[in-house]
Amino acid sequence: MVVAEEERYGWLMLDQVPRQETDAELVRRAQADPEAFVDLYTRYVDPVFRYCNRRLARAAAEDATSITFLNALRAIRGFDPNRSGFRSWLFTIAHNAVIDQLRTRPQDPIDGIELVEEGPSLDDHVIANERRRLFTQALRRLTPDQQQVIHLRLAGLSGAEIAAVMDKSPGAIRIIQHRAIKELRRLMGLQKADRTESR
Repeated sequence: MVVAEEERYGWLMLDQVPRQETDAELVRRAQADPEAFVDLYTRYVDPVFRYCNRRLARAAAEDATSITFLNALRAIRGFDPNRSGFRSWLFTIAHNAVIDQLRTRPQDPIDGIELVEEGPSLDDHVIANERRRLFTQALRRLTPDQQQVIHLRLAGLSGAEIAAVMDKSPGAIRIIQHRAIKELRRLMGLQKADRTESR
């Protein structure tokens, strides 16, 4: 039996490698057939959940993620890729779902604490939790626009995508982000000792 060299060594010829579809192509397929929306869901469920989970307790973040994709599926036929990118549009929906969750759910202080069975030592967890707590406290002291820019940046959105979500210019987003990072550093005591504020 003759086995092709590609099969024997597990190689794929260049023309056999599946090409990843663009968001625009996936959107067109989902607009024609709602069952094709699953490909967009698969691509974005993790980033959307991480964005929601930074702002909400786990259960509320799961709900906000579900609401985001349900609303996106319901509105996909009306989405116009010429007006904005899909990712920006989806994170706008996610932002609105987070805001709705914050309005309707009281935050339980025990939310967000997860028990870990294996992995880093207790000291490592304590240090990581303290850093996370300091960051969260500092983040809460920023302006709402600065908070949103940081949350969206942490979710992996580009400056242009954040501008589309927030309906601001990319230049305004750069300024907001710069000021937010500078203020976070100040609040967390991360400014270099040799630098003093001259203003």
